[in-house]
Amino acid sequence: MTLRRWGTRWSRRMVAPVTLLALTAAGTAFAGELRATVRNVRPNQGKVMVALFDSAEAQAAKAPRAGYFVAALGTELQVVFPDLPAGRYGLIAFQDLDNNGELATGLFGIPAEPHGFSRSARGSFGPPGFDDYAVAVGAAGVATTEIRLVE
Repeated sequence: MTLRRWGTRWSRRMVAPVTLLALTAAGTAFAGELRATVRNVRPNQGKVMVALFDSAEAQAAKAPRAGYFVAALGTELQVVFPDLPAGRYGLIAFQDLDNNGELATGLFGIPAEPHGFSRSARGSFGPPGFDDYAVAVGAAGVATTEIRLVE
């Protein structure tokens, strides 16, 4: 009888920690990765800037989650964004030909430097919407996309 009682107490004591451990493990988001290949780069001319946005609001606020400036050594390059929580992300890239760190624009704000969006999305009469260029990144694994720079 004493042994049985001890076993009951032990199992009651362990239910809470085991349940907490299971909930903690279930709530942990594994990190995914987003890889982008940027094509149509003008070799040996400036740098390519690639910015990662996690929402349309972040894009509108010009507040990227992460970004890279990569030397434009060839006609294409690859960037990797590791350790991303599951979600939808959009990439915007441009080739900074004049090395001023900003996208040069011409008349009516039209980009004067090569630029592009993930999924090679293109807008009509302006940039594409976030939903048009967003890429789904899972909790684990690798998502890939392509950015074609256009002038």
